[in-house]
Amino acid sequence: MSGTPANNQAPTGCVNLGLIGVGRWGTRYASTLPDIDGVNLSLVVSRNPATRDMVAPDCKIFHDWRDALDSEALDGLIVATPPETHYEIASACCALGIALLIEKPLTLSSTQARELQRQAKQRGLLIMVDHTHLFSSAYGTLKVLAPTLGKPLRIYAVGSNNGPFREDVDALWDYGPHDVSMCLDLLGQDPVAIRAQLVSSPPATNSHGMLVEIRLEFSDGSEAEITVGNLAQEKQRRFEVRGVNGSLVYDDLAQDKLVAMDLDGRRTPLRLDQSLPLTLAIKAFRDAIANGETEHCSFSLGVRVVELLEQIATQLKTAGGYHDAIRI
Repeated sequence: MSGTPANNQAPTGCVNLGLIGVGRWGTRYASTLPDIDGVNLSLVVSRNPATRDMVAPDCKIFHDWRDALDSEALDGLIVATPPETHYEIASACCALGIALLIEKPLTLSSTQARELQRQAKQRGLLIMVDHTHLFSSAYGTLKVLAPTLGKPLRIYAVGSNNGPFREDVDALWDYGPHDVSMCLDLLGQDPVAIRAQLVSSPPATNSHGMLVEIRLEFSDGSEAEITVGNLAQEKQRRFEVRGVNGSLVYDDLAQDKLVAMDLDGRRTPLRLDQSLPLTLAIKAFRDAIANGETEHCSFSLGVRVVELLEQIATQLKTAGGYHDAIRI
């Protein structure tokens, strides 16, 4: 572990952070934070008995997040709890003026997402949302190079696996935020129409399993075809962008995570920063706090992602194949 001071005060120049939730994804935060310069993990909120071995000896451990908020001054908190808890925790932190990095999805309700946006604006408070792939160097490079492809763009995205089957959220809200956030961020606009269908319906024994096809249409003629879910035969994590001049393929499972392809199909792997997306997300949070920022583009994007997923979820409740497009 890094040399965290025994008095739990961040060293000069360090950002003092807390972590709420040390579950499946929270453990990655716990293992990543000590390796990031300028960050001091002073407390965690967890009922995971293995937590003590993941953090420095002087890092405080709480079982209730409410107790942690009253424990000491913090520069920021990372919220890695089930999505249904995000609003209550974030709203309490807003009242106390604590900057937040919240795991995707921001909330499971557009009403709650917009209310958090109102509270943060009223308090001048920094909130970031960790749509992890948006912080990856592969996606960042793809975004820089995308204008060279020419418009309109065609996006073909797949984010799927056989599982996991989570009790707290279904597959649309678990997998969907990744590709939807990349589409909205890359194109810089909201879709004008949405079409969605269930490719594989939830089994009777597992209502949290599904495979969904989503089609987004944009005003400039660009389109996105997205397949997400946890009933696939194998794991896939691919985001391909095609234009009149070629294509860019971000494949998170490939050795060459970003490849440029010309119109003749010639592939050129692109050189990337090898830092993990989670590391880059935490560094962005650290820097935003240190620089006194009160706004971050990931937050407004997070609200838009929730609104769009809510519309898709509503459409999927209608039986049948591809439904008439929802015009926005």
